[in-house]
Amino acid sequence: MRNYISLAILCLIFSCKSNTKQSYKDSSSIAANTENSDLLIKKFTPLLQGTWVNKIYIDKVAKTKSPLAAVNEAEGMSSFSINTSEMKEDSIIVPVGWDNHDGSNLTLSFKSGKRPSSLIFGAGELSVAVNHGDTIVNVYYPYDKGQVKATQFIRANSKKTMQVAEGMYRLINKVLIAGSYNLQNTTANSVVMFGIDGKVKGFENFKNYAINIDLNSDVMDNLDEIRFNNDARHHKSYSFKFDADTLKLYDTKPNADSSLLILDKLRHKLVRQK
Repeated sequence: MRNYISLAILCLIFSCKSNTKQSYKDSSSIAANTENSDLLIKKFTPLLQGTWVNKIYIDKVAKTKSPLAAVNEAEGMSSFSINTSEMKEDSIIVPVGWDNHDGSNLTLSFKSGKRPSSLIFGAGELSVAVNHGDTIVNVYYPYDKGQVKATQFIRANSKKTMQVAEGMYRLINKVLIAGSYNLQNTTANSVVMFGIDGKVKGFENFKNYAINIDLNSDVMDNLDEIRFNNDARHHKSYSFKFDADTLKLYDTKPNADSSLLILDKLRHKLVRQK
């Protein structure tokens, strides 16, 4: 299995595709078209503070229990982090993740965009909608040949500002694996706990885990992967599959030409506690 990039490095990488199948009515949207920057700052900043993650991608991971199955939703902008305390005049420099792999900065300008209820966000636009207490950020961004994709983003953790990778991992962990499990292949039937924060307890003395979300971008990068580690020297990776409430961890091996990984022995079965 390909070497993992540390979370510190991954804080500069990421992704998004837009397929806005769910429509949120702008019942509490901010009318931005003709207002000056001071009014826009006053109205938008309470709603935009925090780290935001591609909603369609997260929903697909939750449904399929597989980041690999959701990889096509991870094209384009995947996450971004807005710290309103870093406002300079009428703009904020925003760290952005692309394709679950790369990172850059965009400028969020508190100036009216072309669309109703929108601000200028890099080469695109951003708007906010509130529906039944849920805040959705819609980003409209130009891609190939000037085509514009609209993508919905949800907040990763209240209004706390995180690094972009941390916000993505937090929601991936939450919808995919976080919780308590019974480890079945031990006589003691021990309990393993996966935290939303990437901490693990009760599994082979490891302290941390990470789900690989940078998939199908390199050789032998074709299986869902989870990595356990304490430090750079003590780590172990498995491919994983969910079967209803059972998490199965497999060894892997390369195929004949080392272009793909294939599943090998089933090493662990963990059953989620009710």
